[in-house]
Amino acid sequence: MPVVLRPGGGGGSGPGGKFTLCDLSPEVLIKVENRQLEQDRALAWLRDALIEISSNGTYRDDFVELEVLGVPFNLTAGIQEYDENNFLPVATDFNIATLDIRLWQDPPFNTKSTKLNQSHYQRTDEASSAPSMPSSWYRFGANIGFYPPPNLTYQTQARLLRFHPINDQDLCTTVILLPRDWNEILVLAASERGFIELEEYEKAAQIHALLFGDPDNPTHPGIIGGRIKKRSNEAWRQQKALRPVVRSMTNFRR
Repeated sequence: MPVVLRPGGGGGSGPGGKFTLCDLSPEVLIKVENRQLEQDRALAWLRDALIEISSNGTYRDDFVELEVLGVPFNLTAGIQEYDENNFLPVATDFNIATLDIRLWQDPPFNTKSTKLNQSHYQRTDEASSAPSMPSSWYRFGANIGFYPPPNLTYQTQARLLRFHPINDQDLCTTVILLPRDWNEILVLAASERGFIELEEYEKAAQIHALLFGDPDNPTHPGIIGGRIKKRSNEAWRQQKALRPVVRSMTNFRR
């Protein structure tokens, strides 16, 4: 049974004026050559595009509404590995691939923190070190390990993205938590999936190149690669102070 479209009134039909999948599905149908009989499939294409894009850690700086903090957790001196559940948020559908960990360097005051580098357990196994302040973390199975092993009760906290909430009972009402300027990307990514499903592979490839650029031409990164990141857009706050330009002068005598 075709899904009944419920387009939003200009600013989106979700809470707070946000857009829903139903707001974007008419645009997807237009992109796939106005196939109005594919309304239910357009929502599925949008769902899959939303999941793929929002799960990509490369774009995490734009997805602030998906960022979550784990509970603060104190390491034990001399203990190198811990169950990862000690670091992760409770009852959250999180994306473990986006995990990073920060560590407070001055226990017990915890006023100065640093981001730990991500390593691999095989790399840490090749080295030996006396207990000290950890500089990196690694994963082995369901455990999180630190290198060097901690010498004090350092406090840590995980930072990661949750998976984008999807209303599987009614895809149409799924609220998009990405910035509004990603709507065009979602529509194109959904249209690419549509053409693949319809076996229009050449058209799908054209959209893919539009999104991700031409691999043979690095000067054209595509729409996604050219997207200005939210935090990069805030870099003007870090501008250097202006300095006067002093030009050298030479005195000539006749």
